[in-house]
Amino acid sequence: MTLYILGISCLYHDSAAALVRGGEIVAAAQEERFTRIRHDPAFPHRAIEYCLKEAGIDRTDLSAVVFYEKPFVKFLDRMLMTHLAEWPRSINVFLESTPLWLGDKFWIPYELAKAGGFRTPVRYVTHHESHGASAFLPSPFEEACIVTTDGVGEWSSTTVGYGKGNDFALTQEIRFPHSLGLLYSTLTAYLGFRVNSAEYKVMGLAPYGEPTMVDKFHELVDLREDGSFRMRMEYFRYHRSLYMPTDHLAALFGRPARTSEDEPIEQFHKDLARSLQEFINEAMLRLARRAHESFPSRNLVLAGGVALNCVANSHILEHGPFENIWVQPAAGDAGGALGAALMGSRDLDPGYTRHEMAHAQYGPAFSEEEMQHALEEAGLDYERLERDEYLATLARRLEEQAIVGWFQGRME
Repeated sequence: MTLYILGISCLYHDSAAALVRGGEIVAAAQEERFTRIRHDPAFPHRAIEYCLKEAGIDRTDLSAVVFYEKPFVKFLDRMLMTHLAEWPRSINVFLESTPLWLGDKFWIPYELAKAGGFRTPVRYVTHHESHGASAFLPSPFEEACIVTTDGVGEWSSTTVGYGKGNDFALTQEIRFPHSLGLLYSTLTAYLGFRVNSAEYKVMGLAPYGEPTMVDKFHELVDLREDGSFRMRMEYFRYHRSLYMPTDHLAALFGRPARTSEDEPIEQFHKDLARSLQEFINEAMLRLARRAHESFPSRNLVLAGGVALNCVANSHILEHGPFENIWVQPAAGDAGGALGAALMGSRDLDPGYTRHEMAHAQYGPAFSEEEMQHALEEAGLDYERLERDEYLATLARRLEEQAIVGWFQGRME
């Protein structure tokens, strides 16, 4: 019998749910698509209901629910140890984070019980196992090197491994507080943008600058030839504070942080973003080379929030040792739900077969009748065009420099 496995990621940012049947992705969606709350961290009740509806099943048909990390390890081991080591400077972040963990993340089974109808036990996999599974298991490769890198999971911030067939293992890691993801987030905050939300703006700002400060990033991080790295922690305080940059970091760059997006963006900020991008390019390239040296392969798969940096991915493809690179489209924490579901399917389902993720459209779709109803409910003007008409209209509007949104098929 083929099993339905539900994966969940939530209660940090980008909550999501994914449903897998026999290794094949049936549905996957972020909670924000239903609540319209950007990066919604809440338990993904609506995303779960959508996944079940798409499959035509109810909660009693699930064989397992898999959570994308191990909360007890993350909180009781890493977070408490870090807070105690930095006490009393860590008191503010301790007071903010502890209620979340004690009130929510430890009690995922109870969240499901409150929703009613869930009869299956909850399984847990580690954060970077979820990323690794999301990168390798749905990739087009029979074998590949694996690199995952983000802010931090339980302890790991970066892992290197190898997958073949249905199996993969992450055999090398770099541990918190040393983290390329947290470096990027710290500089996101220093540039006046919102952490875990606007890192893409920093990447988008980089092409407008020049790499005049790359040497300063080598002051911040000891980046070694073998791809390993260590943060010089006097420049950071994400391990003890809600605000990540330090006065030492501001002194290194020669000016105070930009405190909000309302402040002007100057050439300094553009050059800083470009310098950060160049440093991340080099760091990711060295990690890729390390993976290739450890596990010679023509193929590389990537996941984790840093793998959302398409510029660094392109740098690896152009300058690295791999012929083929595949990046999980949902490389961040939302994709952890998919990785968790795929791991559960692989481990529990005798009918499991690897299926290539040939597209990323696993969210809800809407009929013409539903679209028309939404337009009328919103009081918007509209007209219905036949195919030849709307293609001609689209071409004309683009020629007129109009902004066009194209709504078609299932959501990504």
